[in-house]
Amino acid sequence: MAHGGGPRHVLIVGRLLDVVDDTKARVRCEGVTLHTATALDEVRLMLALQPIDIMIVGAGIELAERLAIVRAAFEQSETITVHMKDKASGAKGFAPFVESVVAARQMAN
Repeated sequence: MAHGGGPRHVLIVGRLLDVVDDTKARVRCEGVTLHTATALDEVRLMLALQPIDIMIVGAGIELAERLAIVRAAFEQSETITVHMKDKASGAKGFAPFVESVVAARQMAN
């Protein structure tokens, strides 16, 4: 990761703005700034503006765009980690997934 001591900047990417915003409001992790995006262009903008430590991609985005989003992240950064959520747990599972990924990464550092 770009910074010592755990992730500082996490980019949450989802298809629906309300789900992404709800997830951002629900997830509370000390020392972590959550950023959001809902499309490839927004992801590219966020990656250009801010060093992102973790990117979490929801399952609602069409597969080709999800893969393009992941490609953009890895082309922009050599230190970013990318996590892709499953479809089975649905939109209700997004915030718990984001929380678990961020918490696990914080504990690992």
